[in-house]
Amino acid sequence: MKKKYKVGDVVFVESFAGPKVQVRLKKRVLKPKDFWGADGWDAQLIYKKDVDILRKNGVPYKKGAKPIVFVFDWHMVEKKR
Repeated sequence: MKKKYKVGDVVFVESFAGPKVQVRLKKRVLKPKDFWGADGWDAQLIYKKDVDILRKNGVPYKKGAKPIVFVFDWHMVEKKR
């Protein structure tokens, strides 16, 4: 069964870089019907420690930034309680 998420939810996601981080969902992005792509969300990293963990794993974020990221549906692990 697919989980239902909504704008503003905080979820744990598995990143391509490896570590599990927390993001706040901002906007749903659906794959265009006549084009390739994938469903997902625009989301924002919310904790500085998560940005630092990603930086240690080679992601080129600036120190102290809270970037907007794209999260594929299959990267979402669970909703934070």
